[in-house]
Amino acid sequence: MTGTSAISQVADVVQDMVPSTFEERGTTIPFTTPELAYSRLRRGARGSLEVLVNGFSGGRCTYVFPWASIPQVVRLTLHDKALHAEISYSDATTPDKIRLAAYRVARTGLGGPELIDMASRSIEQEVTEKLASSFFLMLKVIEATGVNTDRATLALININSPEGKAMVRQAFRRLGDGIGTTPEVCHQRITELGDVIQPIGFEIEGQRGRLRQLLHRLNQFRDEVVRGESGGTARTLADVAQLTLRIGNGIIADIDRDIAGIVRYVTDWDSRLPATRQSMERLSWLLDGWTYVCDLWEDTNSDRSVPKRQRINEIMRIIPVVPRSEANSGVRTETGDPQRRQTRIVQQNEDWRTGQIDHEMAARLGRLNARTPS
Repeated sequence: MTGTSAISQVADVVQDMVPSTFEERGTTIPFTTPELAYSRLRRGARGSLEVLVNGFSGGRCTYVFPWASIPQVVRLTLHDKALHAEISYSDATTPDKIRLAAYRVARTGLGGPELIDMASRSIEQEVTEKLASSFFLMLKVIEATGVNTDRATLALININSPEGKAMVRQAFRRLGDGIGTTPEVCHQRITELGDVIQPIGFEIEGQRGRLRQLLHRLNQFRDEVVRGESGGTARTLADVAQLTLRIGNGIIADIDRDIAGIVRYVTDWDSRLPATRQSMERLSWLLDGWTYVCDLWEDTNSDRSVPKRQRINEIMRIIPVVPRSEANSGVRTETGDPQRRQTRIVQQNEDWRTGQIDHEMAARLGRLNARTPS
């Protein structure tokens, strides 16, 4: 067999292993039980839930288990038993629903004080970000309606002050008159839009939402991998990150461009808001799992006890490959696709082979989950 034909056959196999859709790829579950670390939940062909576990018990493959059987297959921590029950009860199968389920379980205290603190801080942060998003949208309305077009003044305005409230009322009155609706309806739409775009916020220092910040982290991860590593594995990591960045930045650019024309947006509300919701959901799926990749990489930079090559192999096991439906062109395959490499990496945690919980690993996973919401 010639080298060219061998590479072609590998490429064909690789394409077969890339998930077709986000739903097929599944949603990352923030389990703290080591054997289930970074596993993914998805709905199977017959509608029942199933879990994808890479390297289970030191194996070389991705194992698929019925969701209902997980407590019988693996000895779960108390936190994970509660998380399993909560996901089952709420039928959470999307990244956003899994995140909310994780918050609810974290606040029970079963995962320890760090997870309680993480959940509380994350919930408070999201409330603050929603208010901030609405605030900046109101400033856009004030400027777009001509109530005040001085950007220096708008940057310093307090909309809760008497002067600020007067500007807001006047702006919404003008907006309502212009599009044939009431100021109250306009205010309601701006508030709802602020809730929808809260995960991305605005490209302003200190006002970036969770997903926009994650894209910045992913960009830094890609740059550091390119600068510090060589070889096929590093190239594959950089390629997957670059493709994810290209798609993610494109989604955010489209949303930012739509919101920049805030008067037209509110005017075409019935068509534009559903499109924005869909884009936000797509972005959430796209970036699902990258938080853990960035956390593992940053741990490598701060903890020299784990060789970087070993950490790269660990990352390859969990890297969120972009589904076929999201990209027309694949990643370079001459040295193997991420999904293909994942099946080659053998887990080095000996306790996984005994069926006993590695409490040190569980604590480490808990610390990672406590640092960053899923």
